[in-house]
Amino acid sequence: MYPWPLVKRVKRCWDRLKNWLAENFPEAKATLRKGASEADIQQLEKSLKVKLPVPTRILYRFCDGQECQTDDFESIGAMGLIGGYSFYGHLVNVYLIPLSHIIMETKEIRRHLDFPGRDKYVVVAFSSTYSEKFFFLNCTNGQLYVGTKNLLSDGEMIPCVPNALIALGHGCNSDQQQDGMLLWLEEHGRRLHNGIIRLRDEENLKFINLFPEEPPLCSIAVTNGVKVSYSSDLRWL
Repeated sequence: MYPWPLVKRVKRCWDRLKNWLAENFPEAKATLRKGASEADIQQLEKSLKVKLPVPTRILYRFCDGQECQTDDFESIGAMGLIGGYSFYGHLVNVYLIPLSHIIMETKEIRRHLDFPGRDKYVVVAFSSTYSEKFFFLNCTNGQLYVGTKNLLSDGEMIPCVPNALIALGHGCNSDQQQDGMLLWLEEHGRRLHNGIIRLRDEENLKFINLFPEEPPLCSIAVTNGVKVSYSSDLRWL
């Protein structure tokens, strides 16, 4: 049903992420759900009146996001697969949500968005901390977006991957398709394995820190005996 080379590519993506989690963050790995069925995917598409891009469909066939049944981060830790950041008490930690939550969250947020084409977008990840952050997949062009602080006021979102890298539908072979979701997760896995982004443990709260910690994406300086690290390459705001 799906192009075999693309299936193998998605499996490599998930294997890389799961292997890193097993070695470094087993608590988060335990939140990953088993793969969704075709019936589950079809139910989502029928309910939200969209057609998921093929790469995203395959991603969910291997893993139906994460269990996210509690907001008690003090007891479970910030175990979002996507990760986040923390500063001055501002915590963002993003979970990849299961299909059932995609339906629920998308229907809810669509009622608050007012811009043309909003029905093409589905919520695929969000931060359930007090600092809300939403990731949207555009099911028509395959781009993955993250909402800014101006999302609800003017629908402002920024793309997560370069548009030129997305290849869907006409003009590309079926086994060469790639959407924003697949590209983002592949890059996420690469950065984890290369140590560009790492696990942090602050005040007994473990989380994947999205601020790069390796040059050239991170600059380190020592001033008056104080070591300072600076990074601006967060990939989403």
